[in-house]
Amino acid sequence: MCLGTPAVILEVDYDKMTAKVDYGDGVPRSVLIGISSDRVNKGDIVIVHAGVIVSKMSEEDVLEQVKFFEEVLGQDAPSFTSIYELLLEKSKLLRQGEV
Repeated sequence: MCLGTPAVILEVDYDKMTAKVDYGDGVPRSVLIGISSDRVNKGDIVIVHAGVIVSKMSEEDVLEQVKFFEEVLGQDAPSFTSIYELLLEKSKLLRQGEV
């Protein structure tokens, strides 16, 4: 099984098919844009696997993931869900042009 990591897109360079992302730790990292059917934009939350964007998540997808972790992990959920909440917040700020 392969695991992907959620991240928020900080900037996109379609000429090079790369994007700068933040995994929630404030450190921008360069990744490849690997999905073809969905165009990615600043503020989008994506799943990155092995340095490649493999999918895009809607806000509903993120909230569903949070709910899943809360149901499965109970009181330990915040250790997993806090990153999703941080990414949602940063995504909204990026889309509003505040970051």
